[in-house]
Formats: sequence, C-alpha cells, structure tokens
Amino acid sequence: MFSLFFFYESLQCTDSSLYAHYVFKAFDVNCNGAISFRDLLVTLSTLLRGSVYERLRWTFKLYDLNGDGRISRSELSEIVMAIHELMGRRPHQPEDDRKARDQVDRVFRKLDLNQDGIITIEEFLEACLKDDLVTRSLQMFDNEL
Repeated sequence: MFSLFFFYESLQCTDSSLYAHYVFKAFDVNCNGAISFRDLLVTLSTLLRGSVYERLRWTFKLYDLNGDGRISRSELSEIVMAIHELMGRRPHQPEDDRKARDQVDRVFRKLDLNQDGIITIEEFLEACLKDDLVTRSLQMFDNEL
C-alpha cells in the first residue's frame, strides 16, 4: 500500500496533519483506510487529466468530510481551518479565527445557492463553473503537461 508519509514530512514547519488526513481520505478511493497504487493512479489521473466536472467532483469529495453527499458549514469550516493551519496560521487566535470564519461565510454564501444551509454537489458544480478563477485554476494542469 502507498503511504503518504512523505507528504506529512514535506511540510514540517506547519501543522499539516489535519489537512493531510482529509487529502488521504479523498485519495482512498475504496474507503478502506489505505491508498493502493490503483487509488493513487485513479486520483492523479482525475486531477491531472480529468474533465473540469471530474476535478470538481473530487474536490467536493474532499470537502464532504462525512461522505453524505452534502457539505455543511461545519465541514467547510474544518477544511478552512486545516488549510489555515497548513499555511502556518495559529489555531485559537482571535484574529486568525475571525479571518477563517469570514472566509467560511464568504465561500458558503457563494456555494449555497439556495441558502438552505447545505451545499449539494449540484450547487457546488454550478457555483464553481460560474467562477472564472475556479475554472482557470482547474484548467492550469491542461497547459502544464
């Protein structure tokens, strides 16, 4: 089985463990607690050569922490906090926590199109496909390879 030990070690100066856990879960195609070589190839193929829809679906899976097909505000908050920790921001610092909450609020307003408190895959796809920055960033690998 493939190990993400190298991923954990590559970000020693930040707290990457929480974000690495979420990425590991998204790479674990069979949901068996391990990443097989096949899982790795399927995921990398999706991220590097998949359609915009496939890449967005993978991203949605990354954010849908409990796998129920919906992204809640708390799930989005957990991901944002993990990314902030990965970037070196300190958890439980009032200013950093406020910035993270503000970011969650902005993203949630943008993605929760019907404002019902959850983000479905349909809302996620629609909102992301309307955003030029998102679509350009998803197409970045198309020009690089």
